[in-house]
Amino acid sequence: MVPGDAVMMRLDVVMRRFAMVGFVVFGAGGLVAVVLALFSGSVSGVVFSLLSVAFAGLILIALRRSASSLVISPVGFSVPGVFEVRWTEVTRVRVYQEKRRVGRWMHWWHYRLDWTGSGPEVLLEDGEYVYALGHLGGGARLYAALTRFAPAGVVEFAE
Repeated sequence: MVPGDAVMMRLDVVMRRFAMVGFVVFGAGGLVAVVLALFSGSVSGVVFSLLSVAFAGLILIALRRSASSLVISPVGFSVPGVFEVRWTEVTRVRVYQEKRRVGRWMHWWHYRLDWTGSGPEVLLEDGEYVYALGHLGGGARLYAALTRFAPAGVVEFAE
């Protein structure tokens, strides 16, 4: 990558992995159930199986629509169509890790990007601008991209 290129990072990788599992389970399971139901002659089995395949299709449509990327460039960082923050508006950027629960027993590391300065009012939370990144291991790549493109002394990393 040439210095000056923009870096794009997926923001929805973890949830997309869960959704892909659901897509495979409902899609493949539904297709197998359709074949078995057709051979057994069960009308209710065919209907249930087709509903399972249709649900897999809805998951796939949701996956395509949920795609979002954080773009980090020499100009600033943005989520296209949602917000844009220019480096000239930023006084400090901080990246830190926190553990987020998913259900009762599961959790994943969640990376948070805080910045102070001006920017979109929509993202103001407790006096700071925040954008959460749910991605295992994404914080290291995010931090590397921020330190590469941000002005010196603007980015700090905290655990």
